[in-house]
Amino acid sequence: MRLSVLLLSICAACVSAAGTTIIRVRTVDGSVLRVPLPDDGSSSTISSILNTAGIDLNAADSDGKGSLKCQVGPPGRQTDVLDLSPNGKDRDTTAEELGLKHGSMITILPPPMPKKKEAQVTNTVEEDENNNRFDPFPDLAKSISFSVANRRAHALSRGVSRGMTYGDISRVRSTMHTVEHQPTGALNRVYVCQVGAARFQNHCVAVQSKKKKPKGNTTKKGQDLNTIENRVALLFGTINKERVDQSRKVARTSLSTSREDQKMCEVAKVHAIWEPPMQKPMINGKHYDEGCLLSTYIGDSQDTPAKEMATDRAIRVAGWLGLQPVGWIFSYADEDRHEDGDALPVHGRDAVVGAKLQIETMKLKGRDEGRKFITLTLDGRIGAAEAFQLSDVCVQMVAENVLSPPIVDEKLQSTRFMTLKDPVVVSGEETKRLDSVLLLVNTAMLSHVGLYSGGTNAPIGGNVKKTSGALLGKTRKRILAALEKKDGSEVLSELCDFDVLLAIDALIGKEESEKLCLLVRKYARGQKKGTVINEQLKLTLRSVLGE
Repeated sequence: MRLSVLLLSICAACVSAAGTTIIRVRTVDGSVLRVPLPDDGSSSTISSILNTAGIDLNAADSDGKGSLKCQVGPPGRQTDVLDLSPNGKDRDTTAEELGLKHGSMITILPPPMPKKKEAQVTNTVEEDENNNRFDPFPDLAKSISFSVANRRAHALSRGVSRGMTYGDISRVRSTMHTVEHQPTGALNRVYVCQVGAARFQNHCVAVQSKKKKPKGNTTKKGQDLNTIENRVALLFGTINKERVDQSRKVARTSLSTSREDQKMCEVAKVHAIWEPPMQKPMINGKHYDEGCLLSTYIGDSQDTPAKEMATDRAIRVAGWLGLQPVGWIFSYADEDRHEDGDALPVHGRDAVVGAKLQIETMKLKGRDEGRKFITLTLDGRIGAAEAFQLSDVCVQMVAENVLSPPIVDEKLQSTRFMTLKDPVVVSGEETKRLDSVLLLVNTAMLSHVGLYSGGTNAPIGGNVKKTSGALLGKTRKRILAALEKKDGSEVLSELCDFDVLLAIDALIGKEESEKLCLLVRKYARGQKKGTVINEQLKLTLRSVLGE
């Protein structure tokens, strides 16, 4: 009896199902809705079917995500995509035209992902930056960074059970820079102006005012109350060739040729040390203000500003004197730089600043001439100086933004060891912690008197104001007194000071300044006989200096 009742109910259900056509609608979230069609379901349009399922055809278009699209069949099947926008041609398509039968599925397609577009734009921007990037050393340049190569390798290996192959790992490793000690640089030695270095060290000493000294305090004998304010300066000089071994004397005979078989090397001679005005050392003078030099020395791809910057004016006057930027110098007073036998005066932040200056010099002078760039360090307390060159891989990594300057906090912790964005290969091992000593090339340093330092008789504090670079009152009086004398050599001797010429350049026109610099250049190079200042230049100097 029970079996007969069950058979009758099943037959009734089959008869009712046979009379109704069910269409399945798969939404974006994966859920499936069942929509029954009326008896004349073959004439029902797809828009009416979706409306019966509760899907708003205009919702996607109003949200700005584009028109609603769908396809007949389960997801992943290659079928025609139907456009259900208000002006779409497929909106009034009937079920008979689409071939919809009992159990057919309509799949609602998701809108396009905006993140993929943003990722494509980001990749395009990165590729444009790499294409427009200036590579100081193209042989060491990497087309893409390690981070980008690693992401691409992981994306390609996604879904593969074995993961990244040895070939993939090797290709990713090839994007890392190999950092090792570089024995020699572009220059064999550097001649540093002793007058300019002593003046630079004198400017680093900030004398405390007597008014600030507390009453009743007594200082011990030999105690120094002066504080050190670290500064930065640009080196102007020339690149010359000379014998590597200057001490060896060659015996000459009547059969000797004019050119002996001697090795020659390139050297840099610093003739002027220029300190940018208005420097503001950070952390109470413990760290120099590199921004005052980088912001004006590094050029911009945009049009040249109408107002000439102080650094541009210094480079222009140096060019009239036959000089070019050959390096930079900074002072330090950190105890941790000489606390042990392995102390290093150049830390990571200093190397990054020097590399940026060298990159800009290579843009201005070319890769061959611009790479001849010196980094000088000076202890602001005792005046001890050392000379270095930056390795080629260091400069290239800074150009690729692999090396970023460490942040110097108030405690002024040592920045000798740098934490890198991308790993590098050191001694065959991958690491993100780099010692700054691997970025330096030791360079021999000798002393001389620069042509445009003012001479050994110049004041130790200089002839211009330390903050603004304007002429001192005493300097004005000396130049005016020399102009009154008949012998014009004394005036030119007073003007053989780069700071003085730069201060006068700000007071007179460019044409008069160029004529004056050319006369001083002849006088400084030994052409003293017949080199005199004409009356017109004397009148101009009297008018601007007598104010």
